[in-house]
Amino acid sequence: MKLSYFKLMGAIVLCIITLLFYDSFHSRVREIQVREIPYPESPKKIDIGRGDDVWFLTDEDILYHWSPILKRLVYKDSDVLDFAVGSDGTVVLIKKDNEVYIRTIYANIWERISDGHFKHQTISICNYNMIFTTDSENHFIKGIYDINTDRYDWMYVDCKNDYYQISCAHHDYSLWIRGYGNYIYIYISNNKHIVKSETQFKYIKALSSQHVIGVDYNNDLWEYIDGNWKWKNKNVRNASIDYDGEKILIIHY
Repeated sequence: MKLSYFKLMGAIVLCIITLLFYDSFHSRVREIQVREIPYPESPKKIDIGRGDDVWFLTDEDILYHWSPILKRLVYKDSDVLDFAVGSDGTVVLIKKDNEVYIRTIYANIWERISDGHFKHQTISICNYNMIFTTDSENHFIKGIYDINTDRYDWMYVDCKNDYYQISCAHHDYSLWIRGYGNYIYIYISNNKHIVKSETQFKYIKALSSQHVIGVDYNNDLWEYIDGNWKWKNKNVRNASIDYDGEKILIIHY
């Protein structure tokens, strides 16, 4: 009996050590991958699609794309308020005219896809077919692509509550929001938001209803997985996570 007991305890200890080692190793891998991408001067936002599909927005409102083939940053546009990269590689942006633009089949040309009825401020994209924005009055807006007309139809989702940012989760299309008080919620309906944080956040990016990263107003980076918040880093201005959930890219102050 004693021998069996010691074998059991040994197996448990070995399992714990293995899990701790894996978690530590996995974290180091993610940090190493972050350092491989050069950043432009004065970056204020970063977003990543899949692999090394990394984009930056600077304090001068200039948009850059990291080219893994050219191994350098490539200028893409200026006067950009916000942008987002979809899981399918679609890139959308809002310019200072508060209109929404999408990257066309011509790599360096942007096509306006909004209809001029809204003053768009922040943007999120699920994929080519579905885009979400907030406007200057913190309304919740969506744009749906109509293949028959080859255009986007824009409409209010909610104009009663305050929305400061929407983040569409690619894996299950859940919608995370920075809403009332800059707390984090999952959007269910206009009258139902599930609270996910007791602290205020200034930026979020969601992968699923159980996975999101966010930067709070203390400039701390947090990762939420399956109901648990885990502190990741400090002095963070902005961050993004790839759609496979393997890389977190950080802009520090």
